Amino acid sequence: ISYTLNTGTAMPSIMKGEFFVYASIIVSIISVVGSFILVYLSVIKDSFDQKRSVQNEQLEKFYIPFYKMYCRSFMSNIKLSSFPLDVRLNILDLMSDNIQFLEPLSQSLYPKYYRCLLDLMEAEDLNPRFPLEETQQEFDDISEQLIQAILDEYKDILKKCHLPVPSI
Repeated sequence: ISYTLNTGTAMPSIMKGEFFVYASIIVSIISVVGSFILVYLSVIKDSFDQKRSVQNEQLEKFYIPFYKMYCRSFMSNIKLSSFPLDVRLNILDLMSDNIQFLEPLSQSLYPKYYRCLLDLMEAEDLNPRFPLEETQQEFDDISEQLIQAILDEYKDILKKCHLPVPSI
């Protein structure tokens, strides 16, 4: 075994060869692990970007238009059954056209709102099978649940997007 002088220390040439083998293995491992980490972080970023894109679309296509309608119509102060039919139908149309953007709770309330709206329309047409006061109350109950669910979902999405949340 021959000894060579390397930065002031003597190292056998066999150990020197082993050192380079181990060093190259470590470099390879670091490269592979680094590649996996980079791919993983890319996937997480893409997932986050996609989720943010969906949330923005939810806001733009449904929640902001609904919130504007809610504020402009004073829905917080007036029972929805006392609104003209076109306002109630506008809510239905907005929900129908954007149902894919609704969160699960408001999606589950959608068919109930639709049924109660149809029942109320029958009652307003004086159909004896639909007593007006009872039908109005049922419609107002489901409307209040739906509006509250939509507003809660709206606030949650705004928080997730780090946007200002109204105090409603």
